[in-house]
Amino acid sequence: MTRILTLAALLGATLSASHTAAAQDAAPWKVYLEGGGKVSAFRTTSYGGSYQPQGTYPSPEEDRKITVRNTFSGFLQVKGFKEVAKRLTLSATVGLDMQHLNYRTGYTETFSNGTITAYGRDHISRLLSRARVDIGFHYPVRIGESGRLLPGIALGQMVNLSEQGYSYTFIQPGIYFTNDRLLLSATVSETPYNVLIPGASHMEGQLRGTYTYDAEYRIREFQLGFGAKF
Repeated sequence: MTRILTLAALLGATLSASHTAAAQDAAPWKVYLEGGGKVSAFRTTSYGGSYQPQGTYPSPEEDRKITVRNTFSGFLQVKGFKEVAKRLTLSATVGLDMQHLNYRTGYTETFSNGTITAYGRDHISRLLSRARVDIGFHYPVRIGESGRLLPGIALGQMVNLSEQGYSYTFIQPGIYFTNDRLLLSATVSETPYNVLIPGASHMEGQLRGTYTYDAEYRIREFQLGFGAKF
């Protein structure tokens, strides 16, 4: 919660200061409406749990794991750039981010009558919505009269808006191209710590014995965006 408030305060202060600064110097904020697609890659970085097998043939570990799939989704945001020095451009972003969460649970007992036992696993698919804020620093490279190539890095926060979603901080290196009308972007974001995903980080089941499964994830997202200046 502290990270969210800190980033929101920094973003608010930056955008507020821009109105005064725009009237006082020759480098006002350039603001773009940007949208695009992204691929979310989930990597299991820590997992464990307990298992109390019954009978001669315990179940293999793979049958008790939760599997999270890589997915495709999109985003829509307002992004601003301001040259604060000859070799430094500041950026600020606020917008709506979507993430498709798609995973399979481990197998568990679904039916037993003493003679026949059936096992199954659930396939969960949810579209999560989050508010997104970030602040970035970029090195400007001039291309023609109004074009700028802006490699740099941003620090941001995803703020959960869904009932079964989650929030996290991210670091995002990337490269942007801007001119007086258009914005093009290619970025890669990464969580700097392990993340717990509701539903995909804990499971309890029965598979030839009682078991629990717990997992933590790192999330990497590859994004391509296109925007127009307002």
